[in-house]
Amino acid sequence: MNSGNLNKDSLAIMLLCSNLALNYKIDKVKPFTAIEWSKFAKILLNSSIKRPANLFNLSKEDLKEQLFINDDEGDRIINLLSKAGQLGFEINILNNLGINIMTRAEKEFPKVLKEKLKEKCPPVIYYCGDISILDNKLIGVVGSRNIDTYGLEFTKKIAYKIVNEGYSLVSGGARGADSISQEEVLSNGGKVAAFIADSMISKIKKKEIREAIMNNNLLLMSAVNPKSGFTVYSAMDRNKYIYCLSDITVVVSSDYNKGGTWAGATENLKNNWVPIVVRYEEKIPKGNSELIKLGGIKLEASNFELLFKEYKIENKSVEKPYYECDLLSLASNDKTDSKNIDNNNGKIEKENTTIDIDEKDICNIEKNNNNDYDVYILIVDKIKESLKTGLSLDEFKEKFHVNKKQANDWLNRAVEDGLVKKMNKPVKYKTI
Repeated sequence: MNSGNLNKDSLAIMLLCSNLALNYKIDKVKPFTAIEWSKFAKILLNSSIKRPANLFNLSKEDLKEQLFINDDEGDRIINLLSKAGQLGFEINILNNLGINIMTRAEKEFPKVLKEKLKEKCPPVIYYCGDISILDNKLIGVVGSRNIDTYGLEFTKKIAYKIVNEGYSLVSGGARGADSISQEEVLSNGGKVAAFIADSMISKIKKKEIREAIMNNNLLLMSAVNPKSGFTVYSAMDRNKYIYCLSDITVVVSSDYNKGGTWAGATENLKNNWVPIVVRYEEKIPKGNSELIKLGGIKLEASNFELLFKEYKIENKSVEKPYYECDLLSLASNDKTDSKNIDNNNGKIEKENTTIDIDEKDICNIEKNNNNDYDVYILIVDKIKESLKTGLSLDEFKEKFHVNKKQANDWLNRAVEDGLVKKMNKPVKYKTI
């Protein structure tokens, strides 16, 4: 992706969710976090604006009126979107270094991250190398930075097993088990996807990294600015990406109840993303034993005969279907397409052609009222305020810039919640 062929949805997401175009010596505004973007994206989808690209045409007053946000939130969006020129400059610099960018608005974005992480899925990913490595079967390897002799030998055996069984490696590229497994897989002719937490620009300057990338054997990925240095938060945050991209993740060594390896493994077990296989032998850290008690699969260091595909993988499945449009993925076969979703009739309007779509693919935020980011919950106070003098269904629909079905759903919920009463002759809705 370069500044010349950016689609406007991607451009808007990058401006709102990355610090690539910001100078913190001057700019005080902060980009959206992944969860903030997910919350905002659902509000956007349910408004008359629909797409991130359409934000460029709006004033702060437009944003406030159509998205029900305050002055500070409006200023934040306007300020972030105003950096488009600087963003284009920064993107070209990264392109010249071989670093590309993808957002949720593109079909290349790893679908598995959207499915498993949902609102925690990163809106923007930077990468350098052959992105098709993600199409391979992937085994994750994680472990403490300080690895002992037993852990070192185990890691080398696992790396050989990964290549020998036709898998590729996904790791975090950190010192210890991550980097050792990466080196061993590459030296044995395998391929590696490394989801790193910092300093992509510095890392690609290393000769061995550069050569592996040029030979299409190594893919570097990151959810942080390629110029950013190490932070504990980024290191902890990337753990979930390693697990979610893998079929199975192997834990070499883990401290007990502390450290990034423990945090990542227990987060995976809690969320049931993928099976974890834990090294087990006489001399292992306490964290390894405790992870096995919590549900990790024991892998005897003396027995490597069991194939990866034979490990239990029941917990790899996602709890329920998850559709790309739920978090403004908006990916289409043609990146320049502009789809408009009409929740009234279940059709997509595209270049004046109406295409029937299945109901499950309609991005309707109200289909799960238990969702933490239910728009009704976010704007219920606005609804009560607007109905103080009473409004008809059509008047309410126009005021909130939504279709009739959506307006009717909100009003019925307000009535059921005892916040609003429905009046007859004429039919109006009024705050109680």
